[in-house]
Amino acid sequence: MELESVLLGLISLHNGISGYDLNAIMRESTGYLLSASLSHIYPALKRLHERGLVSYQDTPIKNRPAKKSYSITPAGEKVLMAWLTEPVEENVLDAKPFYLKMAFSPLMDKVTILAHIEREIERLEQYHRTMERDIQKEMDYLDKQKFDRAKATLLWGGINQVTIRTDAMRLAWLKEWRTKIEVELKD
Repeated sequence: MELESVLLGLISLHNGISGYDLNAIMRESTGYLLSASLSHIYPALKRLHERGLVSYQDTPIKNRPAKKSYSITPAGEKVLMAWLTEPVEENVLDAKPFYLKMAFSPLMDKVTILAHIEREIERLEQYHRTMERDIQKEMDYLDKQKFDRAKATLLWGGINQVTIRTDAMRLAWLKEWRTKIEVELKD
């Protein structure tokens, strides 16, 4: 369903777009968040059409199949808005679902955008608290005969610091972005 939701979002943003052009946009912009080949896109577009979520207009092309130009239907807009407003599925190891949904934030209202950002801030803060506690637990359970505690502390500590610092930068950015949206974005 994620691919279908993304396609609905892209069609909403680019009315009258072809499957080929959808593939190009995904490859060149959102591909780092969700990639799909034409062999996945065309069947998804067919399913969306069968469900009445998109319509298309055929444009004849000489010596080739007609080009289908897709538009989102009112039913498709409803499904898209439902996806955009539902909370991002939590995954502490992968922030891509959050970024993917936020790629469509121009289609969201201010309240929805801020709610997504707030949940992501809470998720990261909770992850930090858990990670710091779990690092200490991991060290306490080390086989002291087999592992040099000082070496493990140095090496694991370095690895965990990369994660902690990266996430701290993300948290600072999210909080800054939230404030900017609260101040600059009209309701």
